[in-house]
Amino acid sequence: MIYPMTERQERFVAIADELAKKFSERAGHYDRTGEFPHENYADIRAAGLPGLIVPEEFGGWGGNLLEATMCMEALAVGDGSTALSATMHMQTLGAALQRRAWSDYWLDRFCREAVEKGAMINSIATEPELGSPSRGGKPKTVAEPVYENNSTEPTAWVLNGHKNFASMSPELDYMIILATLKDGNDTLAQFVVPPGEGVEIIETWDAMGMRTTGSHDVKLTDVQVPHANLIPRASGVNTPEPKANAWFPMTVSGVYIGVARAALQCAAQYAHERVPTGLGKPIAELESIRRRLGQAETLLHQARFLIYHTAAMWDQHPDRRADLHESILVTKYTATNNAVEAVDHCMRVIGGASMTKSLPIERYYRDVRGGLSHPVNDDMMYVMLGKIALQRALAGS
Repeated sequence: MIYPMTERQERFVAIADELAKKFSERAGHYDRTGEFPHENYADIRAAGLPGLIVPEEFGGWGGNLLEATMCMEALAVGDGSTALSATMHMQTLGAALQRRAWSDYWLDRFCREAVEKGAMINSIATEPELGSPSRGGKPKTVAEPVYENNSTEPTAWVLNGHKNFASMSPELDYMIILATLKDGNDTLAQFVVPPGEGVEIIETWDAMGMRTTGSHDVKLTDVQVPHANLIPRASGVNTPEPKANAWFPMTVSGVYIGVARAALQCAAQYAHERVPTGLGKPIAELESIRRRLGQAETLLHQARFLIYHTAAMWDQHPDRRADLHESILVTKYTATNNAVEAVDHCMRVIGGASMTKSLPIERYYRDVRGGLSHPVNDDMMYVMLGKIALQRALAGS
């Protein structure tokens, strides 16, 4: 691969690589116990990584989508769970900055606190009954307006509800909560909710893979926030609104490719070291082993090139982002499926030992499958692209 292509990219990825080395040493322990790796986040904050995509005017690194994706991939080589959680901060803030979807007040505050305090945020939208918000539907979490002194405008809101898949919940400084407004309109809005009174983290996360993302449930009971914590959309933005949010699928794709890269490194190292007595030489010299490793490498090369190219196009051509919708869908699909298939090849290289916890590859095997569940899933992507193909046929293009 020709990436990183610039000194700046090299610098950013080098920081992520150093963090990944630390995470890798701890990953097995945390995976077995299911404990949340708080020390990883102390390292992330100490390295200044929460400021990766914060504009330089706020003291951040000014990273773009490509650079963020590359860094999340590098982190995932060390620990997929930590990388996936950190990605939630990157994609939440990155999408808000790109679209200017929030008020200047909140963008300014989040950016400055990310740089000065290492503050981390995540958008918490999913609910047990609702499922993925990408499929539509209104959340059962509600926000009741509070009026004071005969005011006609709310002065505060009271939130009640139950969220799940709240990744990084034990370390979040701010949660962005999607709720239905009970002000007579039943519209949806987002609220900034810091941990505190009425915010209960229920430790429900006990998953097959990505075991230490801290994706617990969050229960909100009479949580009162000022009206200023309702995130309004910025006005006067003329940039074409993309049909898809590139920040989530692209950074998530990087994570799963990073996990698969770790599996390939593990399998290749094992092939060098494994010398069966009946063979008398490392299995790395067998054509069948080289073929499996070559298949895995091909899958990852394809995915990484597609990820990097699509992210670069997003960064370089902001006026054409609406036209990248299909590319984003195909990139996420290709990356997550190629990562799963690549790890399967690596498991076959190692054989029976790949099923044991003496090697980390069984963790990679479990972790990498999480990518298939993130939106947009494969079936939905096929339907969406099928509709586009049908529309083109009608249009004669």
